[in-house]
Amino acid sequence: MATKTTPNFGADAFKPFADFKVPGVNVDALISYHRKNLDAFSKANQLAVKGWQAIAERQSEIIRTALDGASKASEAFVAAKTPEEKVRKQAELTKDGVINALTNTQEIVGLAAGATSEAVGVLNARLVEGFDEVRTMFSVNGAAH
Repeated sequence: MATKTTPNFGADAFKPFADFKVPGVNVDALISYHRKNLDAFSKANQLAVKGWQAIAERQSEIIRTALDGASKASEAFVAAKTPEEKVRKQAELTKDGVINALTNTQEIVGLAAGATSEAVGVLNARLVEGFDEVRTMFSVNGAAH
């Protein structure tokens, strides 16, 4: 399996701005602010990808189970002797298929909602943290305007 690498938004990415000076602006704090934003986006992206991979794996399992079930269902349908048994079996198989489809859909929706919620939670936490940082960066003598 390939090794996963995480983008490095370390000091090298912001090195060209290290000597950049603007009166009244803490450039180091501004660089740190943006580095944290990039880190949050990277983490949220990783969580989203992980969630969607889990969904794809679960869908594959569902398809395998459905194919296996379809094979067994056709055998049971063929084994029915009378037309009444065939109709009864067909109704039973249809009902089971609809119930399974709804259950699987709910599960997949739950996985998607969880993956999305987790990724958005990271971004939301960074947004809230960022507001405090911006307030501090643009305060005079530590007192916000």
